[in-house]
Amino acid sequence: MTLQKISEDTLLKDLFEALPESKDILMEYGYSKIVEFDVEDVVVDKLTLKGLLRLAGFGEKETVEVVRKIQALYNKKLEEMR
Repeated sequence: MTLQKISEDTLLKDLFEALPESKDILMEYGYSKIVEFDVEDVVVDKLTLKGLLRLAGFGEKETVEVVRKIQALYNKKLEEMR
C-alpha cells in the first residue's frame, strides 16, 4: 500500500481513506458541524482540507497547524509501513 502525499488541497474523502484518524483531528476544526448538519455524504468527496477550514472561518495560522498535525499522522503511518 502506498500513501498519497497529504496537502491542504487533498479532498477530505481521500484524506479519510488514507488516514481515518484524521477525522478526529478535524472534528475540532469544523468537521463536527458537517456531521451535525448531516451533510457529510454530500460534501466529503468535494471539499478539500483547505476548503473545510475556510468554511469554518479559520485563517492561515490554523490551516498550517492542522496540516502539520495531519502530516504528523501521515509520517507516523509511513514509518509503520516500513
